[in-house]
Amino acid sequence: MYKAAKVTFLPGSKPGIALLALLLMLPALAAFFTDHDARSLWEKRQLTTWSTVVDAESAKQFFSGLEDYLDDHIGFALELNRSYRQVQFYLFGDSPVANVDIGEDGFVFLNAQPIDKPFSQITKLCMPRPRQVDITQKAIEQLAAVVTGRQINMTFAVVPSKLLLYADRLPNTVPKSIREACINLDPQDSLPGQLVRRAVNVSYRVYYPIEHMLELRDEDAFYPPQNFHANSRINHEFGRGLLQQLGIEPGTKYSDGAYLAEVKADITMLGFTRSINTWRYPYQDYKVKKMLRKPEWVSQYYAKARDFSMYSTSNPASERTAVVLSNSFGAYIAPHLAPGFKTTYHINLLTLAEDETVPFFEALLARTQPTDVIYLVHDGALPNQPLQRLARKISQ
Repeated sequence: MYKAAKVTFLPGSKPGIALLALLLMLPALAAFFTDHDARSLWEKRQLTTWSTVVDAESAKQFFSGLEDYLDDHIGFALELNRSYRQVQFYLFGDSPVANVDIGEDGFVFLNAQPIDKPFSQITKLCMPRPRQVDITQKAIEQLAAVVTGRQINMTFAVVPSKLLLYADRLPNTVPKSIREACINLDPQDSLPGQLVRRAVNVSYRVYYPIEHMLELRDEDAFYPPQNFHANSRINHEFGRGLLQQLGIEPGTKYSDGAYLAEVKADITMLGFTRSINTWRYPYQDYKVKKMLRKPEWVSQYYAKARDFSMYSTSNPASERTAVVLSNSFGAYIAPHLAPGFKTTYHINLLTLAEDETVPFFEALLARTQPTDVIYLVHDGALPNQPLQRLARKISQ
């Protein structure tokens, strides 16, 4: 008969065992705080899902599935993934995703929105086709006919993107034919450039200040090279020029109090957080206030409205009221337009459902009573599907 062995712990060993247990638990703790959806996106695969004993066909299959699940969900894979991507980006200047290119001096270019269609956006922008110009012009005319028919000013405003402002910084990862098309494209021949040329003796304005922005592009932190959205001095200059086009002079105080600040870069698909330097403009003399919550009527007519803002200005450059309809660039530009208007409303139309289009547009104009409607996008967003849908529906 065997006697059970007696285990004796030496003095001081218990804290060591507790420390060892804690170290063994760290992978599980790391998994608890891991964003598994982000890891699935960055690694471009579906992580193994949990399979219960009841669902398994055999014990072997259960333990095999359990091992795969633990491999995918327990440990420091996300941190290692992020570190690998940072080494790619910072040390070797390579992009960890197909739809982002790293150009000269750390310039980051988003060449397509869908990751499985690289260079689609840059191709469309740098090689515009006549049909794209025609359908965009038609949509602007349809929208303008309705807006100006109600005695409201109509402006189509286009923000120059980094692809055309810094085409010479595009890397060799961009196919040579596309890169050369961007470098050699005359701004007047770009899609918005052609729209400006066609906007003669019409009831609306087209504003696309590409030449002026090209003159300023090398100023300090003019357009953050690590960003997709315009988010610095370009916004300020664009806002001033657009206000002046509308007959609103913001004055010299428009630039008062500008300062450099560090903010987070907006291209998150690289898999790690980066910081950028941008110019900030407080516009204190105008006394601009931003509403923190959207009115109930917005959600009533636009269920998925995620990007609505209202600015009230106590000391505006005009007594006018603006409605800014936009894509994601609008949220970056609207604050720079607010000093020019007594009230400025901004709404991103990207998630507006087709059956909501007319009711929301009618409610928007009725509730806000604008003197000016501004449809704003960046040049890479043309032709613009939300614009085409809105124009088609309200003109029926």
